[in-house]
Amino acid sequence: MVTGASSGIGWEIALLLARKGARVQAVARSEDDLERLAGMHPNITSHVADLAVAEQRAPLAESAGNVDILVNNAGLGWTGLVEDMPPDRVRQLFEVNVMALVDLTQRVIPGMLARKRGRVVNVASVVSWVSAPPFTMYSATKFAVQGFSEGLRREVAGRGVAVSTVNPGPISTKFWTRSSGEDRPSQHLGDDLKPGLPPSLVARAVLRAVRLGAFPGYGTIAVPRLLGLTRLGAVPGLRLVVNAGSLVSRQPSVWRLMQGN
Repeated sequence: MVTGASSGIGWEIALLLARKGARVQAVARSEDDLERLAGMHPNITSHVADLAVAEQRAPLAESAGNVDILVNNAGLGWTGLVEDMPPDRVRQLFEVNVMALVDLTQRVIPGMLARKRGRVVNVASVVSWVSAPPFTMYSATKFAVQGFSEGLRREVAGRGVAVSTVNPGPISTKFWTRSSGEDRPSQHLGDDLKPGLPPSLVARAVLRAVRLGAFPGYGTIAVPRLLGLTRLGAVPGLRLVVNAGSLVSRQPSVWRLMQGN
């Protein structure tokens, strides 16, 4: 099962896994895009669901049956200051980025443990390690994903199930459009992609996590690998550098520059 599969990273993950022989159940809100995806490979089946709606997640998991690989990729972004973020947007961000991820994992992992095989790959972010404006709220959700994944990895170690996170940096997707408030299914967002690395790089990292997640060094995969160094931003001395940089990054003019506007 691959969530958020109607565009960008999820689209590439679904196609790559299907081409490698997996029977992929692709999940997203965009029915038209999912149908196009399913038409690209016979191993892909589409499931239309809004993961922000808790009532849609249980039927999704039930219809999926035995899931051997769960890729929690669906997510929403937010760019801006905490003081400007509407409370309903905060709840929606956590519902999709955290609660849906945890919910689907809880629904499929008992079966994995019973069969003594399975992979859970959670698409997090490089901002899972260091939080700074204008990504404070988005980063908070990804901190939660990182902490959940690391704890779960230790819970299931040695029981046939492996848990990994893939932590992308800037990727050329519709993230910026959505993070500026355009929370609509991908089929309604057009093709305005911002500069960044190709999402296929993230898909290949997910494939490595699926194949090698049980081995040391594959529990967390930064994309590109060099961005794993951002974890050093939490070191006390280097934290001062992040603090200083935040004085600049919290300015709206800088967000617009980052968005390519």
